[in-house]
Amino acid sequence: MGLARRFFKMIEQVFIAVTELIAIWLLQDKRKEFRKWACVFGLLGQPFWFYSSYQANQWGAFVLCFFFTAAWLKVIKDYWFTPEKGMTNDDYYQLIIEAVDKLSQDEKMDYKNYINRVLKEALRINK
Repeated sequence: MGLARRFFKMIEQVFIAVTELIAIWLLQDKRKEFRKWACVFGLLGQPFWFYSSYQANQWGAFVLCFFFTAAWLKVIKDYWFTPEKGMTNDDYYQLIIEAVDKLSQDEKMDYKNYINRVLKEALRINK
């Protein structure tokens, strides 16, 4: 294998590792505005996955690339092109749980004020 080919192979592997690690890391973030970028990084690595699996004659991995690409495209559609429907029940639940946790940590806090603030945030009321 020539020096140029080995160098490209190394760059290809580094690019796959970096893009996929960033995508996985972002998928785990609690903030939606960070999670939506995971699909972008995941999709950036896909051409390198296709090329690498093709060059290595790994046909099972090559076929899987199509499924992973479809999955990343679905996430792009969901996060970037589908209008947001507001908070889900899980979002409300998480917000209230965070409020209760914060109340238990700060005994001096006026709980009525805090619950009011949490509900305004959950309902997106700007008063």
